[in-house]
Amino acid sequence: MYQTIFTGGIKMKKALYINIGGEGHVNPTLGLVNDLVKRGEHITYYSSNHFEEKIKKAGAQFRPVDQKAHRKLAESMGLMASQPQEYLLQFLNAMEMITDSILEEISNETYDYIIYDAQSLPGKWIAHQNKLLSIATWTTFAYSQDPKINMSLTGIDDMEQKQERLTMLKAFLQLEEIAKRKQYLENKYELPLSYNFLLCPGSGDLNIVFTSSYFQRNSSAFKNNYIFVGPSITKNETANDFPMNLLKDTHVIYISMGTIMNNQPDFYQKCFTALKDLKVKVVLSIGKQLKAEQLKNIPDNFIVRNYVPQLDVLRQTDVFISHCGMNSTSESLYFEVPLVMLPIINDQHTIAERVKELGAGAMLNIQQLSAEDIKEAVSEVLRNPIYKNNTKKISQSFRNAGGYSRAANKIFKFTRS
Repeated sequence: MYQTIFTGGIKMKKALYINIGGEGHVNPTLGLVNDLVKRGEHITYYSSNHFEEKIKKAGAQFRPVDQKAHRKLAESMGLMASQPQEYLLQFLNAMEMITDSILEEISNETYDYIIYDAQSLPGKWIAHQNKLLSIATWTTFAYSQDPKINMSLTGIDDMEQKQERLTMLKAFLQLEEIAKRKQYLENKYELPLSYNFLLCPGSGDLNIVFTSSYFQRNSSAFKNNYIFVGPSITKNETANDFPMNLLKDTHVIYISMGTIMNNQPDFYQKCFTALKDLKVKVVLSIGKQLKAEQLKNIPDNFIVRNYVPQLDVLRQTDVFISHCGMNSTSESLYFEVPLVMLPIINDQHTIAERVKELGAGAMLNIQQLSAEDIKEAVSEVLRNPIYKNNTKKISQSFRNAGGYSRAANKIFKFTRS
């Protein structure tokens, strides 16, 4: 059992944090964790081994989630498109393994409250099983357990098509093996799973949303226990060998396709063709899966690196060509950088649609993309000041939302009321 801590006469509390997601789910939480720890909270943070160093640096006690389950989760991702039923069954099995292993590890420990990633089934289940005050952190847009409400959260266009997809989803979840598995888990953890449980397993008693109420579409539909605090912008480690001086006195185009889907050599070649003759400096982050030597005919106006200090580069950038993950999009808009967007998977299309709706970027189809399309989109966003002006509105909404410090204030007050 942990010892109760007192700081300045205030009883400090012990929190459990469960976050089994990737970079986009963990990174936005680190500033919040660090702020809470500085106030004296003791946080035990369950995540994958990949984030151990970052989580410890934020001041939390790190614990790895069940490694066998985590491997099963990673392996199942390849089945998502080709064998969706098998994917979902393996996914649910991994969620159960992770949940049970954490419940066993904490069986003799006491916590005052739990924080969990809003799209984490283990977090919701453990909160319910241990009757803990719960706080969900939303690192993308907030979603509702009611699929019909979510239709309006992703725009009002194509409502008929969305209704068809919802009908298909319900039919899919009623397939015998899936329905049996769902019922088994509902009985085991004594918590119903909505049709929308993959997107929204269930909100917390308090919900911290890492975007602004302006950027969140239809934010007024959410109750008062949803707190929109804006993106969590923390200082990234600067790559000392990155030639920031080359970005002065010129237009800068920055290209990054994130950490998951960045093995895109054909796309990068199209970028070379599209931008080589423009009077711009182009920074291209290619991630860990490729080497610059594998790319042919890199133009003289390109800087190609496996790692780029993104926040430092964005401060100098005029247009960001992005996959439109929530982290990268939020950082871009925070620094008033309009986007050329190429969404690929998951929530990226929803995010890109919202940026487009607010007039802060142009969207392209990466499946039907030519070098000329890239050149025209970049030229349009550079030329037309409306994109920059609209990013300023979003940026101001982010800065006014309070960030991770406001989130920590809300959690501190909520857990002591």
